[in-house]
Amino acid sequence: MPLIPQPLPFSDTFAHPADPLPAHLERVAQRAAASIAPTAGADIRAIARVAGLFHDLGKATPWFQKYLLHGGTRSPLSNHAELGALLVWWYSAGLDWPLWQRLAVFVAIRRHHGALTFQAWPVLLEQMRMAVRKDDHPLHRQLNVLDFAGIHAWLLTVAAQQPDLALTLEPLTAETVLARLRDRQVGGSKLRVAYQTLSEALATLAGFGALLAMDKTDAALAGVQIARQALPADAVTVYQQQQKHKSYSSLNSRRDQIATTVAQTWLAHLNQHLFTLTAPTGAGKTLTILHAALQIRAQLAQQNGVAPRIIYCLPFTSVIDQNHAVFRAVLQANGIKDRENILLKHHHLTDAIFRTEEAEYQADGAGQLLTETWQSELVVTTFHQLLHSLLSPRNANLKRAGQLTGAIILLDEVQSIPLRYWETVRQLLLAAAHSYDTRFVLLTATRPLIFQAGDAVELLPDYATHFQAMSRTRLVAHHQQPLLLDKFSQQLTTALKIERRATLVIVNRRQSVRTLFDAVHGAFPERPVIALSTSLTPLDRRVRIRLMQRLLRQNQPLIVVTTQLIEAGVDVSFPLVHRELAPLDSIIQSAGRCNRHNEYSAAGEVHLWHLQAMKADGSVGESLWRHVYDSALIEVTTETLGAAQQYEEADFLQLSQAYFHGCRMRQDQKRVDVQLQAGDFIGVEKAFQLIEELPTVAVFIVQNERDQELWERYCAIREDAALTPAQQQQQFRTFKRAFYERVIQVYARSRDELNKNEVQYLKATPTTYTRQVGFIGFP
Repeated sequence: MPLIPQPLPFSDTFAHPADPLPAHLERVAQRAAASIAPTAGADIRAIARVAGLFHDLGKATPWFQKYLLHGGTRSPLSNHAELGALLVWWYSAGLDWPLWQRLAVFVAIRRHHGALTFQAWPVLLEQMRMAVRKDDHPLHRQLNVLDFAGIHAWLLTVAAQQPDLALTLEPLTAETVLARLRDRQVGGSKLRVAYQTLSEALATLAGFGALLAMDKTDAALAGVQIARQALPADAVTVYQQQQKHKSYSSLNSRRDQIATTVAQTWLAHLNQHLFTLTAPTGAGKTLTILHAALQIRAQLAQQNGVAPRIIYCLPFTSVIDQNHAVFRAVLQANGIKDRENILLKHHHLTDAIFRTEEAEYQADGAGQLLTETWQSELVVTTFHQLLHSLLSPRNANLKRAGQLTGAIILLDEVQSIPLRYWETVRQLLLAAAHSYDTRFVLLTATRPLIFQAGDAVELLPDYATHFQAMSRTRLVAHHQQPLLLDKFSQQLTTALKIERRATLVIVNRRQSVRTLFDAVHGAFPERPVIALSTSLTPLDRRVRIRLMQRLLRQNQPLIVVTTQLIEAGVDVSFPLVHRELAPLDSIIQSAGRCNRHNEYSAAGEVHLWHLQAMKADGSVGESLWRHVYDSALIEVTTETLGAAQQYEEADFLQLSQAYFHGCRMRQDQKRVDVQLQAGDFIGVEKAFQLIEELPTVAVFIVQNERDQELWERYCAIREDAALTPAQQQQQFRTFKRAFYERVIQVYARSRDELNKNEVQYLKATPTTYTRQVGFIGFP
């Protein structure tokens, strides 16, 4: 029989070198509970506090202390999460908690170093019950070497300081702990129905997320805490007063009117939680909603003692930079320095350098963690990051869940969320509003049917009046008669010989961009012609967008051929737009790039075309919207538009409402919220795919010495056998953004290539990649 070591006095154990375990547990418990908004459910705060108290309690064994303080290899006896979960199951039996809450804190501790890879909330508990039936299971040996008297006395002291933890503790022994685990009164049938509501599932995730965020930041910052920061309620007003002049006064007057109405309506409904803001494209929604959110933040801070975080969400990373720049300009106009603890940009390519007034945290250290846990007052992020904070089994995502409590969350261009998830999103927002005290605003020009009647307050009650008053563009329908792409190309070049106005052409496929660009560029070598698609690297796309904006300001006869990537928030305005047939909400977004600021003397024109491919034998092929959009969405679009030849902008609201109604009738809903409530996280991960996975491979484009240097750094890290995968990721973070700004996704040439899951190298040549059109082909 192996020797059983003597228990160590609990007061002498450590969580990390030079960090006593009792102090770490109390600190994380206090900070985790404090990170939950004071107006959120008390059950969430209790889960966070108790999980904090017990998450590392399993480190009190001699085996873990030897590993921590004297080095050596890990073993099952030095693991601590399972032991901590076992102890909290015993402890929570003395609390006046419902069964779901006991499961919540058990799961939080058991999986605080791993993903929620199970299909029902009770699975981990049932697995432990089965495991401890074996006398040689490590939990038996770990229990027998704990300083039970020291732990018991510590728990009594902590509980006496926290009224919500008041309880009567039974004697703490290995026998009583195991007896609680084996308690048949808490059996399979009760466990299976422990979770009755989605709010209970969300409360679990918020408490779990608070534990993850505070435990990790406490270790990374050696106990230092990121202090909350002030934001002036009138920041947008100050910014606008500092602008030198306002052009197009009639439109700006309407924007001011909209901003006033939105702020007044929201203040009048301060204690409501769900809102919509419906306004035409180009109506200034970004600054309008920021101004209103800052006003509400100030009121709630005065009412509750804590200012809510503002989280602004957009569908694509390509438009985050633009909105982030606007918010940064607003803050700078108010004398607020550019620091991430005040304004944070977060998506998968974020630099992750995090600055406060006192320190700067690097991407390969605490900066990544502080960025990913949104330790900021104003966060600009993506729908992907927001929704995966709840609809994911991964700790990397869930550690943000606690930050959602009490927050003001603004979802811009919300119609971009796939229609199949609308009911899931609705249920999530309803439940989070109830249990998190979170406020949500859905911003859109097309009013998707996510909320049902009575769910939300419209912040612009007279939105229909503003739509009727906007007469900047008209939609001209040619889509009833399909047209071959080559024929459209000929018509376009012919029309452009007469038309000298700047022209935007939006098509659905990257190959169509190349075809039209080649034709137009060849026909008009004297005019500036720009191609824009995801065949270009993000770096080259950004340069092209800036060039496009500059040429438009100069009133150049610019021609731009692009895919739909330009629709979501790219601030450009053309007098003339051609749009290939797409879902109606996408068409209306395209119209938002036409006469956006009402700066052209005549109404802008948006021409809609139904383009088809030509087969190799010269016959007509399939419609070019296929493989890009669902056929049901196109069917609803054509039915909604009907046989009319022309629509004014004032008609867009009614058209979009009819379109979304038709879509909702056709589209089956994926009820991921039901899977989440049941604790089926394996199913959640499979079912919730906000970004459709395509059979593509990543290709790194090398155009100059700087690109080559980045590639060589990447290869050196990847090929260094001395680095663990975690260390490789840590070193890569320091240049991750710069690296991926040079990466494009192209369709795989074979299944083997797809399965490699590696970034490929491609040297730019006239036959592989050019800055004009992007990717052409492999050598």
